[in-house]
Amino acid sequence: MTNAPAAPATPASAPAAAPAAGSEAGIVELVRILQQVERPDLAKRASAAAARLKRPSTVVCVVGEFKQGKSSLVNGLLGRTICPVDDDLATSAITLVRYGDETTATVRRRGDDGATASQPVAVEDLPNWVSEAGNPRNSKQVERVEISVSSPLLKQGLVMVDTPGMGGLGAGHAAATLAFLPFADGLVFVSDASAELSAPEVEFLRRATELCPTVMFALTKIDLYPQWQRIADLNRGHLERQRLPVPMVAVSSVVRAEALARKDRELNEHSNFPVLVKELGDKVVTPAKAGAAKRSASEAAGIAAMVRSGLEAEKAVLGDPAATKAAMERLDVAKARLEHLRGPAARWSTIVGDRTADLSNSVMFEFRAGMRTISRNMDEVIEGLSKGETWDDMVHDLQADVADEVARAFLALEEGRLAIRDAVVETLGDEDLNIELGPSGDTNWLDVSDLWQGKALDAGGSGKKRAFDKGMVGLRGAQGGVMMFGMMGSFLPAAAGALLATNPVLLGIGALFGGMGLADDRKRKVQMRRQAARQQVRQFLDDVQFEVTNQLTSVTRDIQRELRDEFTERLGELQRTWTNTAKSAQEDAQRSQQERQKKGGELDQRIAALKKVEAVLGAAK
Repeated sequence: MTNAPAAPATPASAPAAAPAAGSEAGIVELVRILQQVERPDLAKRASAAAARLKRPSTVVCVVGEFKQGKSSLVNGLLGRTICPVDDDLATSAITLVRYGDETTATVRRRGDDGATASQPVAVEDLPNWVSEAGNPRNSKQVERVEISVSSPLLKQGLVMVDTPGMGGLGAGHAAATLAFLPFADGLVFVSDASAELSAPEVEFLRRATELCPTVMFALTKIDLYPQWQRIADLNRGHLERQRLPVPMVAVSSVVRAEALARKDRELNEHSNFPVLVKELGDKVVTPAKAGAAKRSASEAAGIAAMVRSGLEAEKAVLGDPAATKAAMERLDVAKARLEHLRGPAARWSTIVGDRTADLSNSVMFEFRAGMRTISRNMDEVIEGLSKGETWDDMVHDLQADVADEVARAFLALEEGRLAIRDAVVETLGDEDLNIELGPSGDTNWLDVSDLWQGKALDAGGSGKKRAFDKGMVGLRGAQGGVMMFGMMGSFLPAAAGALLATNPVLLGIGALFGGMGLADDRKRKVQMRRQAARQQVRQFLDDVQFEVTNQLTSVTRDIQRELRDEFTERLGELQRTWTNTAKSAQEDAQRSQQERQKKGGELDQRIAALKKVEAVLGAAK
């Protein structure tokens, strides 16, 4: 038996390593050049692109029924005990585990007044907030718990989401989880080796594969069940019959913990966690890194092209001092136009305001229409209810339908945001921002498509099966994953997630229909129970609609602000580039012939360096 350190492996992939390394080197060189030309604003943005390149936000949800070993699996992946684990404990609140230099924990909870607040807590006190024993039925109204921990696995930008158990997958947690799967990069479904997959579990996996780009199945607790291989074969059969391409890895969290404690590499291999880590790396982390590398390279290349154009314009004036006066006049005109474009009366600014208002109205209308359709369908189903089992099935369908409408509304917002951005880019592309600074002719300073950060990924690479394709890919590509835990993180766990998960409909009506299959054949009582069911269903839908429309309004306002600020900042960078060029041209006109020759040499060196940077970044895109 080999004794060696067995730290969690770092997922990596050779194909993605070269472009990432090239992008990083190119951006580092670009930052150095930007500092030389005294553009700290652009250097800061390029450094931010490099940071996203090193640590792209990659979200993986860990999902399963109660007591299947989800928290132990997360701890095993991290190589240390972070999420509370005990035979008598079950997770009751969503827990986000991300990288941090120090181990800290923060609880985000909702007060009685509806406002949310965050408070730091000791890691050892987490069971009082995230477990069913310490926080039964989430009575403390915890939206989520965020844990920062130093881990090689997380340092790549991976965020693990430990979700509450879904109680037979018929309770609201399943619907709430499905609602934000479109915003995740991967899903690890957990089921232990005590029994084969149930029909609800297979159905959940079927729907999950349609909503999430990568779904994996972890068969846990193989150390406790000698017949786990037979269970694994049965599970593969279930998945094959449903044509679900879900890779399965059988693991033991107990063996993993023991291997790490002993620093026993062979025992660690026996736990099968290295296989799971590799699957996460190949199927989730590596694609995320590749996408981040392309987006960062594209953004940095746009910055390099803009600065290079300014230097080339300055070089053109330097070679023809007689043209300086005319060039300065054209520069003044261009700066005035940019100043107008940065103001509220600019056409692109009007487009943002008008299109955002249209988007809000459209999304609100479609969401309300969807909820009305659900209500009508539920009325028809309730009219035919006769048994408690039938009610349970109806509640499951109700939750799933509501979750789909919630996800669809936010996806529509993100698709609309991308469409508005494209419209603004096209509008600015139509502006006459070319400027002639030398005898060689016009110099095009503005390639609008390369100026904006957070552009959507190519929808062709998503591999989705439904009409959500474009929105999902755009959302995962935009803002490096910020949208999930900025928009959805503040919404789903707090509003629809809580409503779907606690589900007053299930609690209030299930008991009413529990005895309908017995001796109660009196029509009046049946009608009374059906009427009570309708009222509670409508109340449930009203509560969800109230929370969702409020969040949709808030997110729409944020979209408008972010688009306005983003384009204003990009235009400001372009204006500063032209202003610097004009200032340099005026100074160069006062130089002697020898000084102009020396300055020309410096400009040639920087232009050549920027072209080299653009070539490196272009190869990585």
